[in-house]
Amino acid sequence: MIVITGASDGLGKQLAKICKESGKTVVNISRRKCEYADYNILHNLREGSEIIKAAKEVSAINEPLDAIVNCAGVMSIEPLGKITEDEIKRVMSTNVKSAILLVSNLIDRIKKDGTDIMNVASTVGFKGYVDQAVYGASKWAMRGFSANLQVELKDTPCRVISFCVGGFNSDIAKRLPEKK
Repeated sequence: MIVITGASDGLGKQLAKICKESGKTVVNISRRKCEYADYNILHNLREGSEIIKAAKEVSAINEPLDAIVNCAGVMSIEPLGKITEDEIKRVMSTNVKSAILLVSNLIDRIKKDGTDIMNVASTVGFKGYVDQAVYGASKWAMRGFSANLQVELKDTPCRVISFCVGGFNSDIAKRLPEKK
């Protein structure tokens, strides 16, 4: 089975479609259903307790865990001087904390099954952009998380990559919070 966070929209949904078409069992973890998922585990990935519940539900599925794709993410476009603590929490919780807690709570299963892990980052995780300090920091963090996992899982059959996509056509910017 392939677990994809954020498979209800955007890149995650397209990955779910491809995996489903190739005959894989697809597990979506997000707030909304994915039409291509065999299992929709509906939780808010910003909340630690919800991530732990999702990990338990994944563990209960009696199939080998082939891969985890940490794809859930939100964008932030805020100029310096306007960034709030709430914005930092919103972005870092969704983009970083969810991946770290999910992997941490599934680590025994990951090692047992030889699970591959793909952490979706961004080209924003390689260079800075105006008004993207928080989003950029979250993508740098995902690259760092991947590097740490590579070291920690080096003596296992698990493979870990950071998938650093550039800009593409999606609705992520449409989901930015309303300006007050």
